[in-house]
Amino acid sequence: MLVIRTGKPGHGKTLNTIREVDQKAHAEGRVVYFHNINGLKPDQLQAQWFEFEDPEKWFELPNDSIIVVDEAQGWFGSRDPRARPPEHITRFETMRHQGHEVHLVTQDPRYLDVHLRRLCNTHIHYWRVFKSAQLLRFESEVVVEKVELKTSFKDADKKSLRLDKRYFGAYTSTNAKHHFQAKVPTKFILAICVLIGAGILVYRAYERYDTEKTKLEVTSSAPAGSMVDQVRDTVGAFIRPSADTEQAAPLTVEQYLGKRVPRVQDLPASAPVYDGLTGPQTFPKPVCIATTDRDLIARNYKRMHVGDSDEGLTGCRCNTQQGTRLDVSFGFCMSVVQNGYFDDTKPDPEPPQAPMHAASPPPVFEQAIASGLQSAPKGSSVVVVPYEKGKFLW
Repeated sequence: MLVIRTGKPGHGKTLNTIREVDQKAHAEGRVVYFHNINGLKPDQLQAQWFEFEDPEKWFELPNDSIIVVDEAQGWFGSRDPRARPPEHITRFETMRHQGHEVHLVTQDPRYLDVHLRRLCNTHIHYWRVFKSAQLLRFESEVVVEKVELKTSFKDADKKSLRLDKRYFGAYTSTNAKHHFQAKVPTKFILAICVLIGAGILVYRAYERYDTEKTKLEVTSSAPAGSMVDQVRDTVGAFIRPSADTEQAAPLTVEQYLGKRVPRVQDLPASAPVYDGLTGPQTFPKPVCIATTDRDLIARNYKRMHVGDSDEGLTGCRCNTQQGTRLDVSFGFCMSVVQNGYFDDTKPDPEPPQAPMHAASPPPVFEQAIASGLQSAPKGSSVVVVPYEKGKFLW
């Protein structure tokens, strides 16, 4: 059985390997052979631990023994895949015949020979939480190569554990005791500060709401002086910012001058004091022209966009209705020249009204004329002059 144990330096992989292997060997009555564990003290452990010299001869150790090699990449490291694997690598293929159980400890499984990664029965990875004594232990039946990503262990068995301080004295480690001090990440501290700040803002908002509600209740219970004044004060308390009271005070010299400093350089109207006067009254409407006259283009090269069109070299420029230049692309300018520009803010023209015709005289008027002609004396002549409104007969 081959077990690969990984973890960054200081994440407790060696300590937990010693603890877990010692407990298992003691429970099963097996002997442990180790190599490269600095300052290991077998007399402080429960099982029998013996050091051996050559990790490449691990297969010569007694049957049914447990073998632990720390920093195993020094002897079982990655090799050229084109080269034939050596004997101490190929022996893992038949290790079950001797009942050996080998634990290879390293920082990253990719440091080990790919042959071993394919033969691995169990991969155990240790992840230290905030550099504290709290660890996360991930166990998988296959090797998880991207150990730097927690998401790689989504299918692995996860268990939380703490460093067993009893094993600090069982071997020599540069990360023992005093190095295992919790260090909270800066992002975590910032997140806590954001939550606290949000809580304070919510509390102050509720406190202000409660204060205004109390004022409203007191106002409603007080004797009514003027109903208009009560409504005005109540509504104003809710919709008027508290800063209005402060703004009602006379401006200081700094405030007075600050209101006259332009927001945009070379644009005096951008000063805050003119905000009430500089609201837009219209918007730019494009009026575009184009020319293929090369002399005109040469004289006004910087005043227009120049490009190629169906008619050859063409210069095009768009102005606003106020005569100022409108900074648009050459393609847009030519499109307006060739196809026009639809202004959806311009109302449609009203249909032309029918011309007014002179109204014919009413029938009553015609009857009156006829009766007048009949009653006229014989021998007299009557001249009928047509009348048009607005014109004089004399």
